[in-house]
Amino acid sequence: MPPGRIRTALPWALVCVRPPLGALGVLVAWLEWPRWIWLVSFVLAILSDVYDGKLARRFGVATEGLRRADSIADDVFAYVSLATFWIAEPGIVSEHGWGLIALIALDLLRVPLDWWRFGKRSSYHATSMRAFGLSLIPVGVLLMMRGDVHGFLWLALALGAWAEVEGALMTLILPRWTVDVRHIGVALALRRDARAGAGAGD
Repeated sequence: MPPGRIRTALPWALVCVRPPLGALGVLVAWLEWPRWIWLVSFVLAILSDVYDGKLARRFGVATEGLRRADSIADDVFAYVSLATFWIAEPGIVSEHGWGLIALIALDLLRVPLDWWRFGKRSSYHATSMRAFGLSLIPVGVLLMMRGDVHGFLWLALALGAWAEVEGALMTLILPRWTVDVRHIGVALALRRDARAGAGAGD
């Protein structure tokens, strides 16, 4: 394969491998396989999430299509991981049930909002959502390997709720569909720039 195609294919491969790694976790929990298998798949999924964007930007192939696929892979992996945790430790998940339901509701409510504003799902990769993702690392490891989340899950749920609210606000603020919006301040700046440009055109 020519080097150019490798540079294009590698970030896509890292994105596409994440959902199957999540599905492997479900098998580990359902079939009661050794949980170190889940831990290996979890670490690989995290590495794929870290390096798909880094390599895409380095190789100059960070297209809108790739960034949207990355967001979809993140969503699939998150929901499949929740299924894994439910099967593996239903008691812990039930104890945090109302927080999980609230977070899922916020995420699902953003879908029609995104489509109403832009005709497609948003793909912001915001800092708040990255913080939420990082907070899930100790949650997953503690839950699967120790059977106790030590309060970390409530912290993760709070970060997730803020990330979802910020994402919804950015959807309402942004004048057009935009990828990689780090925080609400960037969305406000883009809105001001769009208004300034429209005013200058008049």
